Amino acid sequence: MRKRFQTIAILSVTIVAMVAGGRRALEVTASAQAGAALTQIPRFRAEGSWAKLPGKWIMAIVSSTWIDEQDHLWVLQRPGTLSAAEKPKAAPPVLEFDAQGNFIQAWGGPGAGYDWPETEHGIYIDPKGFVWIGGNGNDDQILKFTKAGKFVMQIGKGGQKKTNGDTKNVWEPADVFVYAKTNELFVADGYGNKRIIVFDADNGAFKRMWGAFGAMPIDDPPAPAGPPQQPMGPDGASQFVPPVHAAKI
Repeated sequence: MRKRFQTIAILSVTIVAMVAGGRRALEVTASAQAGAALTQIPRFRAEGSWAKLPGKWIMAIVSSTWIDEQDHLWVLQRPGTLSAAEKPKAAPPVLEFDAQGNFIQAWGGPGAGYDWPETEHGIYIDPKGFVWIGGNGNDDQILKFTKAGKFVMQIGKGGQKKTNGDTKNVWEPADVFVYAKTNELFVADGYGNKRIIVFDADNGAFKRMWGAFGAMPIDDPPAPAGPPQQPMGPDGASQFVPPVHAAKI
């Protein structure tokens, strides 16, 4: 009997040791796999020297970027945010770089025939190669240029009564997108208004607009902070809460 107990005890200890050893092996394997996974996670670092600006220029706050069909990076930045000492070296608002960061060209700022944004906000290159620019300062307009910086068209004008029912002006438009199939400009309008508004991308003619859930946009302010709820207009329709910040198809 004693011998049998000794045998059972030895077998029990052996099983426990095997289980412990297997667990340790699994832990080692899992640790090794985790370590391998960690080594596969990409690591990123800022490359401050990538954008090769002409020596006399410095950039300010970058508000928006876009990659065009040539893999060129377009940058919209805010020279007005630089200090008084830095402003003499300010680069123009619009900058173009190739894929290696080489400087291609720069343009933008106030000019004849259009109202440059008070605060530069968004830049977008459409399928035909036109450059669209909007602002979120005291800005009720969208500007269209060629890639060379030649002014083409302005949609909207400042100094108007700001309302979600206005079909000719926008209010601090945040983003635009041109749908090539219909040649329509979709505007996320925006920081001031609470709607999506659509224009003809060639002549700027108004096409249609809508608010949240396809309802007509209204001017009522959003509901005050508190328990989660949808801001409601007089017709019972929910509203977008500003900013209506992006438009993509």
